[in-house]
Amino acid sequence: MRKKRDLHWAMSPMLTINTFSGIQPFSLEQGSSQRRVFFVFNCATFAVLFCFTSYLTIKVPYYKLYFSGTLDLSAYVKIIWGVFILSSAALSGCMHLIRKKQIISIFNGLAYLVKELWRNGMMCYRKFILHQVFLFFINTSNLITLPLRSIEIMGDVPTHFYNVLMMMFWTSIHLEQEMQFYNFLYLLSRCTHSINIRLANLNSVVTSDSRSQRDHTCVLRQISRLKIFQIDLYKIYRSAKSVYGLPNLLLILNNLLNSSFILYSIFDYGIFSLKGRNYRGQIYSFLLWSFSDFFIMLSIISAKEKLRKEVDRTEKLVIDAMLKVEDYPVRRELRLFALQLLHTPFRSSACGFFPLDLTLFTS
Repeated sequence: MRKKRDLHWAMSPMLTINTFSGIQPFSLEQGSSQRRVFFVFNCATFAVLFCFTSYLTIKVPYYKLYFSGTLDLSAYVKIIWGVFILSSAALSGCMHLIRKKQIISIFNGLAYLVKELWRNGMMCYRKFILHQVFLFFINTSNLITLPLRSIEIMGDVPTHFYNVLMMMFWTSIHLEQEMQFYNFLYLLSRCTHSINIRLANLNSVVTSDSRSQRDHTCVLRQISRLKIFQIDLYKIYRSAKSVYGLPNLLLILNNLLNSSFILYSIFDYGIFSLKGRNYRGQIYSFLLWSFSDFFIMLSIISAKEKLRKEVDRTEKLVIDAMLKVEDYPVRRELRLFALQLLHTPFRSSACGFFPLDLTLFTS
């Protein structure tokens, strides 16, 4: 029997990783008692890890400031850096688990729209997901290597081990969330592109002089259907923007801190030193970690820009058809479509602080 190639099948490699991390979006699907028990277990585990991480977040600066009489500026930089990563990533992971029902709704809505608009692209999309999984494993391996190397250098396993372990766990969770958001934007842009193809085909029909009454009714039906698809895409986009607003904000702040501290390291190389010694392998590992954060932020912005261009093209196609068509019922339907596009702008920002487009790099 041939396996069903839908969106769930295409994204199954990434969803498997999400399952091991506890943020698999379908743990409440169909409302079974077994899945609810699994969800409760995830919530309890995340709550314990969040409390433990909060304790470490408070302990790290307290231990450094109270028991170390002399601290240079690089030590303060490392304290701020570590505390921010621990606290922000842990908060993002817990908020993601709380909003699991919204994420299920987003996935299910996208699965339906992809089935209607982009069914033939699932094989290529699965290969695209496999490439993302490969990059995720590279970054995770780097995250494992970085703390193990620092523990080997420090020789202080009890305190330092828990800090880097929680930092590695929550950073991986945060990265998985951002990969989910990127794929949402990518799928939305592909579905919008499919709508544009259908609109372009309709333009040649509505501007044709030799159309029967049957063609007239078919055109009206297709325009009405495309309007429903477009409003469904907008609702999914609004939900995704709400769910991933905080992770996006933390990702941008993390990149801002990384860039600032890397520039600072040019003048003070002490932030890359442990026990007064610099280790080249650890520096390269840290730079790869910083680059992965910047790469996924750049990918999200690129996907958002592609989605915006597709939406702008939809508006152009609708307006061009509206100006050329002569039939009043078709023109009225196109006018309503243009009005709908006017009131459904695909704009997004990181909790209202940073725009998720190319102007982020100049703002």
